[in-house]
Amino acid sequence: MTVLGIDSATPGLGVALAGPEGLIAETTIHVGLQHSQTLLPAAEWLLETVGASTRDIEGVAVTIGPGSFTAVRIGLATAKGICMAGGIPLACVSTLAASAARHAWVSLPVVPMLDAKRREVYVGLYDVSTGEPVAVEPDTVVSPRDWLEGHKREALFCGDGALAYRDLITEKLGAKAHFAPSWLPLASAGVVAVLGRQKILKGETIQPDAATPVYLRRPQAVLP
Repeated sequence: MTVLGIDSATPGLGVALAGPEGLIAETTIHVGLQHSQTLLPAAEWLLETVGASTRDIEGVAVTIGPGSFTAVRIGLATAKGICMAGGIPLACVSTLAASAARHAWVSLPVVPMLDAKRREVYVGLYDVSTGEPVAVEPDTVVSPRDWLEGHKREALFCGDGALAYRDLITEKLGAKAHFAPSWLPLASAGVVAVLGRQKILKGETIQPDAATPVYLRRPQAVLP
């Protein structure tokens, strides 16, 4: 089974292909939140580069948040369209789970943190010791100071939120705080494609019209 992975939840847009042997190809574009203009051309380029077409895609995996509200919707809407047009399955992946999965087999708990602005972070706590991300706690949005008050155990922190609040994390945890390299901060479409493919093979799919973004907080702009 060949699965297209889409990660559009953060400023780094990514698309990837995964098959039975693992990751086939991946590309990431860091040009800010221009996903509505770059997502489909990036996917078309990737398929053309590996000599494939949309007919070769047998499933789609996509990050559903948390992340930029608009960016998440763009990725999910694109994934839905591909699945509905091709009659193929859809798998949804947490942005935080995909971020944690980049550190598979680490024995420490992994804490992916995304900067949610407003002095808050999107944060999760994952066990990746088996090679796959297993949520120890539900993903949430909270001030980093409040989250750290309830978490004193040694852990590996990753994501742009961990970089933004590194001094605070170190202040609270000292030597118990470990940080992923700054060049490995977020989820990747390759990870999303591989995780999504595993979900599809296990039957953990969702109907495209039932898939919804996971924002974790209410939008700032709402109807009265």
